[in-house]
Amino acid sequence: MAAQRYSRCKNLNIYWTVFDKVIGQPAVIDGFVMDMLTAEEADNLVDLLNRGNQASLWCFAGWF
Repeated sequence: MAAQRYSRCKNLNIYWTVFDKVIGQPAVIDGFVMDMLTAEEADNLVDLLNRGNQASLWCFAGWF
């Protein structure tokens, strides 16, 4: 299994930030920092981002 690029980090009492380990900063999507998320939102986003980061998925990009 490949190393996971994204993880979640505790922010405040009940909020989480999705963290990009490669650049060492919070993840940014379409100009929005992935911050102040619930645990469930952060988990779902981390799963999606890590799945999308797999090289095996990029081979299908040319099909669309």
